[in-house]
Amino acid sequence: MLQWLAISQSGRPFMSYYTFGLQALQNVNQVIEKVGLQELSVGDLWSKLVEYSAQRLSRRTRLGFISWLIASLPTT
Repeated sequence: MLQWLAISQSGRPFMSYYTFGLQALQNVNQVIEKVGLQELSVGDLWSKLVEYSAQRLSRRTRLGFISWLIASLPTT
C-alpha cells in the first residue's frame, strides 16, 4: 500500500505488482476497482491506513489490511 501511495503521489501513471500467489494479496484487484470507482485520493487512502493501524494496535480488528479495507469501503 505504501508503494502504491508513493507512486500515485509522484504522478506515475501505473505500477506493476506481482502477488506471487500470496493469499494476503489475492483481493488486490478488488481494492483497486473500489478505490477507482470511489475516486479516493492518496490522502483518503493514507487516512484509511492510519485508521487500520489504530484498530490493529487496539486489537479491534484481526483482519489483514486488504480485507479490512474492502470491508470498510462502501459498496457502489
